[in-house]
Amino acid sequence: RFHTGATHAAASQFTMPALSPTMTEGGIARWEKQEGEAFVAGDLLLQIETDKAQMDVEAQDDGVLVKILAPEGAQNVRVNSVIAIVAEEGDDIASIDIGALSKQPEAEAEKVEKKAEAVQKKAETVEKKVEKVAKTEKAEKAPSSGLSSPAAEFTIHANHIANAAEIEGTGPKGRVLKGDVLQFLKAGKAVISKPEISKPAASKPVAKASSSGNAELPFLVQSLEPSVLRHLAQVELAKRSVVVQVPATRLVQLVKANRGMTVDALAARAIALALQQVKVEGNGVGVVTDGSKVAEVAGAASASVLDLAQAIKQARSGPASGRPAAVLAGENVFTPDTLPDAAVVGVGAPYASVSAAEASAAMDSALNDLLGVSTSSAQPSKQASTVIDVRVISNSPTVASALAAKIKGFLSNPELLTF
Repeated sequence: RFHTGATHAAASQFTMPALSPTMTEGGIARWEKQEGEAFVAGDLLLQIETDKAQMDVEAQDDGVLVKILAPEGAQNVRVNSVIAIVAEEGDDIASIDIGALSKQPEAEAEKVEKKAEAVQKKAETVEKKVEKVAKTEKAEKAPSSGLSSPAAEFTIHANHIANAAEIEGTGPKGRVLKGDVLQFLKAGKAVISKPEISKPAASKPVAKASSSGNAELPFLVQSLEPSVLRHLAQVELAKRSVVVQVPATRLVQLVKANRGMTVDALAARAIALALQQVKVEGNGVGVVTDGSKVAEVAGAASASVLDLAQAIKQARSGPASGRPAAVLAGENVFTPDTLPDAAVVGVGAPYASVSAAEASAAMDSALNDLLGVSTSSAQPSKQASTVIDVRVISNSPTVASALAAKIKGFLSNPELLTF
């Protein structure tokens, strides 16, 4: 979907897609449509090349290619950067502000850097305050060496460590560093002088502290950088996930051959049929709306695939509704704290895949050619097969495994989904 709303929203940005979970940038190999040319859902828009493969990008809806910003041959184009301007048929293209839409979104690295600078400034302010407090407060003893960094002093007081003199410093001249205090806590050697841990009243917790964890956890959690928190969130989601690789050659061919048919529609149909065989609380299949809520898709198990594609489009642009048993969502839409009360199914983009045996055979053949060695038993190389990754997230490992297996079975035979 390029954009929703009234006709005055004449155009929108078309960004560089991520065609695999590890893709961060790629090149524009070829544009299949020219500026001003109309296209329909399923048409091939462009070809993208990475260091691993060259892949096709198809249109998900009807529209017009207004302006190409990343020309053919462009390299190192970052994922989510603007590569073209698109509009819907019938929009007033002459009134489009190309300059405004051509602005690239701020790079994630720049955002992280700015946040890091802000955190550093706050940390410096806290350390200055702690230095003043440390000079006058004697309720809790400093380490016996008499040398400790302001950050170490703050960590000692924040965690109410009564036996701070036992902490061994690893800094210059035995200076106790913040890391030494944290290691002391993790080793379980700290004697806590108060049974209750005071929590900062003005700060919003960035993560939930486990009631079964160590006493230092509230402070440690709030000391983590945003990038670490994102990594921990991905690790937590991975624990609840089951990922299966689905053969997608026939599925991709089916979508290309039928105008208006989409991979999302076939995936929603596969999920709906799988839910008839796997018991999950809730009703039907849902999608994520523009407001990051969940809306149920009408007729996921019974409507024609073409009607289902339109129903998905309408549900995504509408309000939250229903209580779906499973939600079709993209990558990084949910965190462990925002997961809906339903199974979450993510269907990745098609990509080329070869088996380890085929890759080894290709390497052997290349080495033989390089060395001039002829092999009479050489086999013709097989073309890389097209596959997609399907990820199911659920609090129940049994449900996740069962749903993933059923969805894989249906998507592997897409002709069964087109009634």
